[in-house]
Amino acid sequence: MHLLGPSFLLLEYLAFSDSSLWKFEHPHTLYTWDGACVWIPCDYKIPGSKQMLENLTLYHNYHYDETRKDFSGTILYDTAKAGKTLPHQERVQFLGDKKSNCTIHIHPVSVNDSGCLGLRVTTKNDKWMEKINLNVSETPLSPHIQLPPEIQESQEVTLTCSLNFSCPGYQIQLKWSLEGPAVTSTLLTTKIVSTQSKLTFQPQWTHHGKNLSCQLWDPRAERILSEESVELDVKHAPESSMVEILPSPAKEGNKVQMTCVSPANPPPTNYTWYHDKKKVLGQTSKTFQIPAVLLRHAGYYSCLAENSLGTGQVGQEAELDVQYPPKEVTAVIQNPTPIREGDSVTLSCNYNSSNPEVSRYEWNFQGSWKKLLREVLIIEKVSWDARPISCAACNQWCSWAPSVSLDVLYAPRDVRVQQISPPSDIHSGHRVLLGCNFSSSRPRDVRFFWQKNGIFLKEGRDLTFDAISPEDAGNYNCLVNNSVGQTVSEPRVLQVLYAPRRLRVSIGPKDKVMEGKKAVLTCEGDANPPIFQYSWFDWKNQNLQHYDQMLRLDPVKVQHSGAYRCQAINRLGMGQSTPSTLTVYYSPETIGRRVAVGVGFCLAALLLAFWGVKLQKSWKKIRSQQGLQENSSGQSFFVRNKKVRRAPLSEDPHSLGCYNPVMEDAISYATLRFPVGDADAPITGDAGTPETEGPSPSRDDTVTYSVVQKHRVGDYENVVPESPEDEGIHYSELVCLGIGERPLAQEMVEYVTLKH
Repeated sequence: MHLLGPSFLLLEYLAFSDSSLWKFEHPHTLYTWDGACVWIPCDYKIPGSKQMLENLTLYHNYHYDETRKDFSGTILYDTAKAGKTLPHQERVQFLGDKKSNCTIHIHPVSVNDSGCLGLRVTTKNDKWMEKINLNVSETPLSPHIQLPPEIQESQEVTLTCSLNFSCPGYQIQLKWSLEGPAVTSTLLTTKIVSTQSKLTFQPQWTHHGKNLSCQLWDPRAERILSEESVELDVKHAPESSMVEILPSPAKEGNKVQMTCVSPANPPPTNYTWYHDKKKVLGQTSKTFQIPAVLLRHAGYYSCLAENSLGTGQVGQEAELDVQYPPKEVTAVIQNPTPIREGDSVTLSCNYNSSNPEVSRYEWNFQGSWKKLLREVLIIEKVSWDARPISCAACNQWCSWAPSVSLDVLYAPRDVRVQQISPPSDIHSGHRVLLGCNFSSSRPRDVRFFWQKNGIFLKEGRDLTFDAISPEDAGNYNCLVNNSVGQTVSEPRVLQVLYAPRRLRVSIGPKDKVMEGKKAVLTCEGDANPPIFQYSWFDWKNQNLQHYDQMLRLDPVKVQHSGAYRCQAINRLGMGQSTPSTLTVYYSPETIGRRVAVGVGFCLAALLLAFWGVKLQKSWKKIRSQQGLQENSSGQSFFVRNKKVRRAPLSEDPHSLGCYNPVMEDAISYATLRFPVGDADAPITGDAGTPETEGPSPSRDDTVTYSVVQKHRVGDYENVVPESPEDEGIHYSELVCLGIGERPLAQEMVEYVTLKH
């Protein structure tokens, strides 16, 4: 069936065929959903009784190409290409024949298949294009429920659930939400494609207003694909009535509303009310209101309803119970007064009457509520700030008694130390005034006392310091007592601010340190607020440009020896310490190196001195020889060096000694010894030692020895040689030259010894 206008149909007929005898019968529009299938029932009639169908092509969204004078579009199926691979050939089946049946089956279908299908049929002498509408939705189709025009109670009715879909081989079911016999049928003709289910049941008044559902069920996946619901409208006469009372029970004096409930369709149009089985005049509406209920309104109420289908029945009666809260409630203190803080207090809650009976009691004390089953309240330890207490006797409502005061006696509360002056920071030397305050006390007669660091100071409300010092800093408490007890305040920390003082330099680990170790100098002192800057000075009063509390010397050197002092600064001022001396002594390695250097210098000096003496003697010898040559009676000498083994030094009567009184520990002296021969005559000198008048004929020469002996005590600080050094002996031999015979050599020697 075509939706196009008659003129367009005529043009279509003229374009597609030369005959007007082509006839097609099929549903105008077919409905399905994505993933399902579609069955297109189709019949056709070819013009001329002897013609046969040669080819059938199924197009999707076809259009006529004026250039080609033919139709174009997506080809879903073509009988001429049966057996060949086409994109859609596998899911399209042609179930008809070449004479009259053009039924087509497509499985599966997709949303993209929605649109217009074109069935192009051709014979040897004729051709035709038939249009079929296909609607493919994304979700399964919803069923449709058909109800009869009117449903009455107890009259059997039949309900129909239909779905505009049917496809052989694709399993679906229609299910009802009501229990009852249901018959499912399928219509698959060239006019109608649908699936129907008919439910027959006898409605009751309880079905009225209920929802009736029909579900599209997938038996393979066991799930609901779609459903539709309708509300049943069942006509019936009023049922047995009942009365609803709000509120129930009703409180005396409150508004009460009673409602007659009687299910009916259509709704009841008239009501009759009864109080204790007596008709209430003037009440014909569904509700019965009492603005202020009284005890006389109490009793049993019932009602009767009627509509156009009939009159109902009087149902169960409802009781109106008029109640009231307990009356004349009072709270009574059972124990005698006065009451002190911490005492046990007993109170009772009494009332005169109540309907219904009292079921519980409530107490309001200390700002909180407490629920009890009994009328007695026991406070084990009453607090000092106990508020007035009230109680309530309760049934469904509560009645509160007037509050009663406990008048608790207690020690002073919230005792605190207050700094009266100065209002801000306390500096050393200020006048300071502290006061002792408290918030409350019962009784009010109190006494004040002061403590510092737990030690009693004085009695009185104020504490005064005319000129406060750092020693006055500490924790101060004030104590306030009355006849009930005594209360101590929280400690008030009194801080006295002052500039740095009592500064001193401590040296660690000790003030005498070996070089190469570590020395830490710490500036210790007392200040409030704390010191924020330190300065260090050495024994030359030079600023070391070090501003930490500790001065670290690591490694320490001998050059660091000396007196150090520190200077400290806070925001109130500056202070400085007295000098502390750091002594750094040499390490054994340094001492060894310096001794070696000293010994080297001494040896070099001695060597220079030796050569100096030698040169001087050589010079004197030359001068003497020159004098002898000028004077015939003179003598010539030359000096020859000789080394001999050292002989032990001994004193004998032939020695002369010169004592140096300046040197106490090391004695420097020179000894001149004259060897005496057999022919020599002794001569006594100034010191009482023998002398000779001239050279002896038997003496070969005169020998003078010089001995330099190093002092046995260490030269450098505390360096002591491990073993005594051997004396170094240097000597000179003087040979007499000149006239006369040369005397014989003798072993007698003369010594010159120098000790230091």
